Amino acid sequence: MSTEGATDELRRSSRAEAVAKRIEARISEQALRSGHRLGTKESLRREFDVAAATFNESVRLLVSRGTISVRPGVKGGVFVASPPALVRLGRKMLELSGDSVSVSDCLVVRDTLEPLVAQEAMRHRTDADVAELRGLAAAMAPRGQSTADYLAANWALHRRIAEITPNQILRHTYVSLLEYVESRLRGVTADDPARNDPEGPAVHRELVEAIAAGDAERLNRALAAHLSLTVARREAG
Repeated sequence: MSTEGATDELRRSSRAEAVAKRIEARISEQALRSGHRLGTKESLRREFDVAAATFNESVRLLVSRGTISVRPGVKGGVFVASPPALVRLGRKMLELSGDSVSVSDCLVVRDTLEPLVAQEAMRHRTDADVAELRGLAAAMAPRGQSTADYLAANWALHRRIAEITPNQILRHTYVSLLEYVESRLRGVTADDPARNDPEGPAVHRELVEAIAAGDAERLNRALAAHLSLTVARREAG
């Protein structure tokens, strides 16, 4: 995938995530119960005014998080799902803790889970997964990218890596931490050209290639390089 194509893919992923968050907000704000019919896929797509591919990605994200379910047939459509108990507990903990949960603490736990997430991705990745990961890693490289865009590309890549694992507990825990950090940092990051470490894109490309290669030793080296990068970023503030 070309850099231009990867950037387009990132934009579509960002729009899909935005639509997913709006649907999640509606469910939360209106206190919609499990089984409530949100509408058909087509009616919701028209409401949010996005392309079919973008809305399908939003649906995939929400289904993977246990937020919605999709039923076929005349009386089918998109329905509010009942998330697994662990997901509800994790969300409630973050809601109750409020500002007492620091971004730094979330990142420490996320970094602890990172090796397991990457190992699971290496075990279960498909050719399609690898192609998407390579595209997302490539989107981190363009020059003149703002810090906010760089972080969005970074989060999109790590979210996609986590989505490969069939382990729902691991996936939901990791993605919840990632989304909490993202929500706290969104709007705070500068629009100036990114201050990312110059080796950041290369480190993430190597992480993806190690997952693709299925080489455990290579993956361990890539994870060590990634950890050094994230620790240095945290210490820099």
